[in-house]
Amino acid sequence: MKQSKERRWRIATGDTAEEERLVREIGVYPVVAKLLVNRGLGSVKDVAAFLRGTMDELPDPFGLKGMEKAVATIEEAITNKVPIVVYGDYDVDGITATSLLYRFLKRCEADVTYYIPERQSEGYGLNEEALEHIIERGVGLVVTVDCGISSYDIVEGVRQRLQMIITDHHNAPDQIPRAAAVVNPKQPGCMYEDKNLSGVGVAFKLCQAIWHRRTGLSYREDLDIVALGTIADVVPLVGENRIIVREGLRKMEESPNLGIEALIKVAGLEGRKLNAGHIGFTLAPRLNAAGRVTHATRAVELLTTTDPQVAVAIAEELQATNTERQMIERSIYEEAHRDVLNQGESADKVIVVAGEEWHPGVIGIVASRLVEEFYRPTLVISVHDGVGKGSCRSIENCNIYEALKSAEDLLIQFGGHRQAAGFSIAVENIPALRERLTAYCEEHLSSEDYVPIVDIDALLETEEITVELVDQIETLEPYGMGNSTPVFALPKVTVRDVYLMGQQKNHCKILLDTEGAPLDAIAWQGEAYHREIFPNQTVKMAVTLQKNEWQGRISPQLVIQDVSPLERQRARLTENGLREMYLVVKSVFRSATAPRYIVENEVIHRHPANQSDREAILSLDVFKELGILKEETSPDGMMLYRWCHIKEKLELITSLTFLKYSS
Repeated sequence: MKQSKERRWRIATGDTAEEERLVREIGVYPVVAKLLVNRGLGSVKDVAAFLRGTMDELPDPFGLKGMEKAVATIEEAITNKVPIVVYGDYDVDGITATSLLYRFLKRCEADVTYYIPERQSEGYGLNEEALEHIIERGVGLVVTVDCGISSYDIVEGVRQRLQMIITDHHNAPDQIPRAAAVVNPKQPGCMYEDKNLSGVGVAFKLCQAIWHRRTGLSYREDLDIVALGTIADVVPLVGENRIIVREGLRKMEESPNLGIEALIKVAGLEGRKLNAGHIGFTLAPRLNAAGRVTHATRAVELLTTTDPQVAVAIAEELQATNTERQMIERSIYEEAHRDVLNQGESADKVIVVAGEEWHPGVIGIVASRLVEEFYRPTLVISVHDGVGKGSCRSIENCNIYEALKSAEDLLIQFGGHRQAAGFSIAVENIPALRERLTAYCEEHLSSEDYVPIVDIDALLETEEITVELVDQIETLEPYGMGNSTPVFALPKVTVRDVYLMGQQKNHCKILLDTEGAPLDAIAWQGEAYHREIFPNQTVKMAVTLQKNEWQGRISPQLVIQDVSPLERQRARLTENGLREMYLVVKSVFRSATAPRYIVENEVIHRHPANQSDREAILSLDVFKELGILKEETSPDGMMLYRWCHIKEKLELITSLTFLKYSS
């Protein structure tokens, strides 16, 4: 089974009349007007709220059902010195929500501690044993954050002995726990207008309500913590979430929480203008690593400490934990990847891989990486004592929850939603699960559903791309779910040159011809493009836009999302052509090995005039198949070619590449 390189472009249609009105009335670039309309912002009022909404415009927290009772119950506990426990979850949303509410209640002089369950032994959410221990300690009130809405039976078992307040944001079941108060915008009867809050967002609304009741003022502390959790939970960054994240990012730059400041430093982001991508892909994984590999309590300690030295020590510890998590993840991914390839056609519809004692804390990440590479619904299963714990990730048109439901008789338990789910299964049922899900996908998915989609916001010509345009587009930040980074299509551009960059030469820069200076287009982890896109070729390209600052000069830079030639170069291999290429390749080697990128670059620029760039690259594949070239990896991770002296006569018919391209 091979990764499909084909991509489908889905170009937004927009509304020309609305776009023209925004250009006239607001004065934005036509491209920016199209972006706004694509996001459902057709009126000047909507655009103003989106671009310039402030904290003063956030909805009243008392509009949340159950908030009045929650505030009164907490105030009574604070006044009477009743011990309070904030009960959270081990992901970043739960970690930040726990930290936020604990810090806030400490500020209110409450007798408060916190509790987060251990991921492997206790699992997600409330559990009876933990609550019994909390009761034994003499705690009088538990306030949950980011969990509890589905724990009717557990709450019922302790409600005569322990007051509980549930704050959550997950979908509410039919039976709502009979706690002292339940605050969740998604519970029946809640008229709160913004249903997109994260767990830490709901906790923040609780803090706002208590603070306003106490002081009459708006609570605006710890917005950096709220932003971190909101971004990490991948909730839509529109409405209230957008305002909170924008203000939280500003606070991270101006006066961050001690723990966040230390995390920024160890992550190598100090001095940079932070955006949602930095949080989601750099800071959040370091906090998440604690819950995945050790215990999430350490991450809460980082966000709640008042000692700068302690913050630095914990941040460095989390950095090391994240490195450990990456190593564990990489090892499992490589094993799972080999399994997928070995399965061949049996993995064409759905990927199901399992391994003994795979770390259950990282299998979800591994599943996401496999989906990214193969674009198939993917289940990764960790087997322990005859039971598999599985994590699923899916593709756009496959509802993985419904797929699991079609096989629920084979499962011990399961849960989740369209794109992600989890389950447990007896190990002997895994082959039957693979068969059942393959049948489900054959029935519900078409061949087109297995082609990845690139969503395009608008078409651009290269002469439209300026620093001023990038500046206007950046007013749409922060980007995230519901407001994705704009992607533009360049339908026809000419390549001037292609070369690899970065310490390990695994990133690709493509220079594009324009009427003025050439445009830089960067493909991160795009080493393969060096073998597919060639100078003087005409291509179509999907890109995002950003600014590049180098030696005081600011210029637009394109970040490649997809690129493909409009016409492929000819490719016909001949014996004479291969003899000529043999001499070219041999002359590149000054020693036994040479960096792969240098060999490929020399081949592209020095091949005989009667051969195409593509034929020159294909000749390297022939030489690998004949044993003349071997691929190796240097100690620092650089890919190398080794030149091998072959004494015996070589038969071209042993090369599949030659057979394919010689006819």
